[in-house]
Amino acid sequence: MKYTIVLAILIISFLSPGCVTTDDNETGENTSIEENDTIDEIADQPDDMNDAEKMVEQVSTTYTKNQSQKTVYAVVGDTIIVKLAENPTTGYSWNMTYSNGLDLQEDEYMDPGTDEVLGASGSHRWTFEVTETGEQSISAIYMRPWEEKTGSEDTFNLNIMVVEKTELITESGTVEYQDLEGGFYGIITDESRYDPINLPEQYKNDGMKIDFVAYPRSDLASFHMWGELIEIRHIAETKN
Repeated sequence: MKYTIVLAILIISFLSPGCVTTDDNETGENTSIEENDTIDEIADQPDDMNDAEKMVEQVSTTYTKNQSQKTVYAVVGDTIIVKLAENPTTGYSWNMTYSNGLDLQEDEYMDPGTDEVLGASGSHRWTFEVTETGEQSISAIYMRPWEEKTGSEDTFNLNIMVVEKTELITESGTVEYQDLEGGFYGIITDESRYDPINLPEQYKNDGMKIDFVAYPRSDLASFHMWGELIEIRHIAETKN
């Protein structure tokens, strides 16, 4: 009986909660795998995301024949719409080609309104999603499919520079009129000066506080010789 009681006490002590035996025979706290996985996931996340990643919104921009031959800027996730006049009754149509970094979402012909005369031109619209960074392109030629190219056909070309979101400039600043080189409006921040090539008219207001996201345009040269050239992507008056 005495040995039976001692054996029972030993078994109970080994089965008591609060201790586990590890593979290397060391004793440690009983922590669940689920809790450890959660801690690892949190530890692997960056302490601070880039401001541009937080603030940039997807942009949808429409381009027409007037913008042919232009170079435009975008980021992955943006939508690019090309809209060109087309009249299938003449046998002519746009033959569209595009680079691999663009995903064609829609391709549709739109008839002219009911009040238009018979045979009037409608328009053809292509909707693309930007899927890759780097230099992308869209090209189209207006011709009858059964005819050979002559070199005199109407064409459309758009060059698209797709930059990383981390390359965007995300700042708050003040619009200030600069009485130089005929006068222009610049943007001054705590650490930098920016010369926007496309500041909207409603923001040409000396002393206006703004928040903005912009593309750096180091590919261009400015005769202002003042600040860094940028192209505005988003802009809004700062809310107090």
